[in-house]
Amino acid sequence: MKTYEAKTEEEVIQLACQDLGVTPEQLNYEIIEEKKGLFSKKVVIECYTEDMIREYLESFVRKSLTNMEFEVETISYIQNDRIYCNVNTNNNSILIGKNGVILRALNFIAKNAVNNTFKKRVELSIDINGYKESRYKKMTSMAKRIGKQVLRSKVDVKLDPLPADERKVIHQVISEMDSHLKTESKGEGKNRFITISYVE
Repeated sequence: MKTYEAKTEEEVIQLACQDLGVTPEQLNYEIIEEKKGLFSKKVVIECYTEDMIREYLESFVRKSLTNMEFEVETISYIQNDRIYCNVNTNNNSILIGKNGVILRALNFIAKNAVNNTFKKRVELSIDINGYKESRYKKMTSMAKRIGKQVLRSKVDVKLDPLPADERKVIHQVISEMDSHLKTESKGEGKNRFITISYVE
């Protein structure tokens, strides 16, 4: 977050955009102080850009993992309003954890840190050495295979419990496959699972 001050809202936005090298459309800001006196005018804004969020996320991840004595490299990019941060480390398997449990915890902590810092809900995804990407590919092929099976047999299939992001992949794949297929999430917390059903 950065703070800028000028006499009018228009001036302060122009000042912030010039300093950050962005257009007014790329600037997210909030007026935190405004004075409209006869002899003195003042507008103070607090603002940020998507790139500032991306840089903060990378810095947060690097600092958190370096403090735990991991050597890490990060690379991030923005796509479809979501920030992706890929981490490469000397201990990939430790940071991923069994079935990705530690990686999910890292995503949860980083998301809260970003949301609290920038005071908005930010969509982000942290991956470690492409682990999530390969899991999503597995989920996609599994969903297609089971979807075809349900279309043939017309018998519902209940999947094992999966984390929310992997369930989302399956919901999407099945919704794009055939109008006779539907998915439904059931259960609570870590026991939440998907049922793939045939509908007339």
